[in-house]
Parts: sequence; C-alpha cells; structure tokens
Amino acid sequence: MKKFALLLILSATAFAATDKADPADFTVKVHVISSAFVQTSDNLYGQVLETTIDGQPVQLRGISAGVLALGDFPARISPKVHGPHNPNTYDIYRGYDLLMPDGTTRTYTVTRLGPASTNP
Repeated sequence: MKKFALLLILSATAFAATDKADPADFTVKVHVISSAFVQTSDNLYGQVLETTIDGQPVQLRGISAGVLALGDFPARISPKVHGPHNPNTYDIYRGYDLLMPDGTTRTYTVTRLGPASTNP
C-alpha cells in the first residue's frame, strides 16, 4: 500500500510539473490593444482581444471571465487549433496559446484578420 501511495504522489508531482509551460516555447509576441468581456448565446463567457501579431491586426477569441490586461504577451501557435486537419489551403485555421504572467496558458482562436471595421 505504501508503494501505491508513493506512486500516486510521484505521478501527481510529475503531472503538476507539466502545468507550467516553458517560456522558451513562446516566441511570438502578441500585443493586446483592447480586450472585451462577452457572453455568448450558449451562456458561456469569453474574451475578444484586438491584437497586433507580426505587425498585423488580428482579433482573437477565448474562454475566460473578465477582461485581459493590455500589453505584450509571449505566445506560440496553438497545436489545439492549428494543425494538419485544415480542410484547404486558402482558409486560415489558427490559434495562439498566450503565456500568462503566472506561467499558465490560455488558448485563443483567430476570428478576424485585418483592422476592425468602423461600419456597423
């Protein structure tokens, strides 16, 4: 029984250690210009971010309550959104994992490329 308990503790410790991301993997800079808290029709809460990535305006959406602070966040292209399962070569299916100051990550999906429209 002691060996089983030790195995559980070691497994939990190893799993907890993988919760923090390696900052060296986050080589993309996402500059958050504006952040909005939104409620979807499914009663989910999320964020809409107006950002600049590689000098281009990009809108990102993710699931989180509250409003994300403005500024620069290290990021990486998300394997959860981007990958070989894209159905064609002319549509973009991409997301970014943003590294938060506490070492956790949040995944955001690209929902618009280019500047926000000034027309309603």
